[in-house]
Amino acid sequence: MRLIITIAFMACSYLANAQKTPPTPPTPPTPPTPATSVKVSANTTSVVTINGKTYVSSSSSTPVKAEAKSSSKKSKSSSSSSSSSSTSVSVNNSDFTYSIRASFDDYKTEKIRKILMDNLEKDHFSSKGDTYTWKKLEDGEAAYSYVLSEGRLKGTVNKELNSNNAVDKFIILGEKISEALSND
Repeated sequence: MRLIITIAFMACSYLANAQKTPPTPPTPPTPPTPATSVKVSANTTSVVTINGKTYVSSSSSTPVKAEAKSSSKKSKSSSSSSSSSSTSVSVNNSDFTYSIRASFDDYKTEKIRKILMDNLEKDHFSSKGDTYTWKKLEDGEAAYSYVLSEGRLKGTVNKELNSNNAVDKFIILGEKISEALSND
């Protein structure tokens, strides 16, 4: 289901950006001093699901044109580069559990790992390869479990095995994670 939602949002983002892009004007004559143009743009789509409601935000940066003078050749060359980022965060807060799932670009993994290290008990931390796990057991059951791997996070909190104060801290942690993922 996540794959279908991700594909749908990517398609919507593509269509929205395609509609917003004005037609390319004809190329002007080459100026006496040759120049190199680079066009860079970034598209970001964020999806957040909270208690069954899905919120989507898309942003597109205005293309930036940079020119550099070159005296070695008398021809104009141009290059285009674009970057796309996709983040999805889903939070479920029921009577008995609080959970968060997120998928994001791999380069954001270290930022999320640092937030988890600062907010979860180090006594319950373990790692294996590129997977980081925080898991606290109470009476043989998981009071909480957070698993972070490249570009993915899954966290579950059992409200019956945690105090109200602890549950509130997990909810705040989820908000920090969501904010960190959306502010990049």
